[in-house]
Amino acid sequence: MGLIKKLVIGFLLLMFIGTVGMFGVQYYYSTFYTKVPVEVRTETVSGDVFYLSHVLPAGRYYINASSEGRVEKITILDENGNVLTESEARSMIYGSSRPFRVRVDYKAPMNVDSYTVSVGIYRLKK
Repeated sequence: MGLIKKLVIGFLLLMFIGTVGMFGVQYYYSTFYTKVPVEVRTETVSGDVFYLSHVLPAGRYYINASSEGRVEKITILDENGNVLTESEARSMIYGSSRPFRVRVDYKAPMNVDSYTVSVGIYRLKK
């Protein structure tokens, strides 16, 4: 019984440390880096749509998407269109040593003809 109790406590402790670390990194980048706008867009659309950015040079970026409907996911693609990573959150910080593209998928709200979507891509500078 003692070993199982230690494993459960250790697992919960690691989960707590990981969560604190994740929010700590977010806080660090938002506090000590300036956000230089690379691409900021807002449009009124209808139906399910997606946004695809131009090829962004290597660096660290803050990506923020919002919608009156739902932001399905943010996908990071390489120059050839291969998926590097995905996030189902509305914002993320992504850094790369190679050029990449950003794709944001939006889901339309129910019973609405048109709705507003927006995306902001900011380069993080120290």
